[in-house]
Amino acid sequence: MTVRTMTTRARTRATAAAVLLTLTAGCGAQQSGDAPAATGATTEPTAEPGSADTHLPVAVALDLHVGGDQVPGRWYAVAGRGTHWVGLRDDRTWWWGYDAEPQRIEGEIDQPPAISADGGHVAYVRTESDHRWMLVGADTEEGGEGLGAVDLPRGAMSPPPRAIAVTADGLVVAGGPDFQWLWRPLVDGATVDLAETAPGQVVLGATDAGLVVNEGTYGRTDATQGAPYLAVLADDGTLTRLGPLPTHDVLVADEEWVAYVPPGTVGGEASGTVELQVQRRDGSDAGALTAPEGWQFLVPGFRWESPGQLLAVLVSSTGETEGLARCRPDTKTCELVDVAG
Repeated sequence: MTVRTMTTRARTRATAAAVLLTLTAGCGAQQSGDAPAATGATTEPTAEPGSADTHLPVAVALDLHVGGDQVPGRWYAVAGRGTHWVGLRDDRTWWWGYDAEPQRIEGEIDQPPAISADGGHVAYVRTESDHRWMLVGADTEEGGEGLGAVDLPRGAMSPPPRAIAVTADGLVVAGGPDFQWLWRPLVDGATVDLAETAPGQVVLGATDAGLVVNEGTYGRTDATQGAPYLAVLADDGTLTRLGPLPTHDVLVADEEWVAYVPPGTVGGEASGTVELQVQRRDGSDAGALTAPEGWQFLVPGFRWESPGQLLAVLVSSTGETEGLARCRPDTKTCELVDVAG
């Protein structure tokens, strides 16, 4: 698959996915679907992509590719690592997999699941009757061994509570409008109130390099309140700072680099940009990646494939086609690639 044409109907169906996935800003969740407002060149793409294997599950133009294989069905979004993934199908049901065989996540899921950066663990909030919410965890190996479940605070909530982040050690952060808990399914199954162990801090999501946290009680990273930073979470609920992060709408970090879109770049009718800002973790070597001519970066839709190598979903300036690019922040270059490898 090189470039797929998306019908207006397909893009319309994907609008709901775009709304859901923007809630995971900071996690680098990757979406396929609704066309962004044009912000750059108006010409159609002409360059032919080269062939390259991908080390991430990717959803492009409603096709999901995992480990070089195409997963049956039509898919709005996917997140994960290698052949371990969680994704949203076009019937708005959530699925997970350890390869190209999808497994249905049962129950009513109102918010996107969270998956660890290594793809090993997934967590989600299941909606029960009478304003009850259950946090559920599992691994993503064959058979999907459960990590158990725990009840969250009961009551009507808007937005509903969600799994915010999962660490490679299986620690789960979940929260709603008035609470944020740490759940320790692989330690003792207990929950910890982060308002007590990390007061005045809000966990917003996970990256390959750690958790994105904002100071204060404000759950945004637009510099209106507080300041975002990268942190490691201990199983006692304490946070250790790794360093500051730039304010952003969406951000992904790896061992060395940060890629992000500044506050106000996306939202409303705009879900794409012709530039991604990049900098080293220490703030040096800052610059911008420019999408190949005739394309825009879909936001969210970019993730670190490996240290120093970014994989980004693209949409044409007219919004009719999607593609994929591999970018290197050290050289500030991007090239089209074939998602099928």
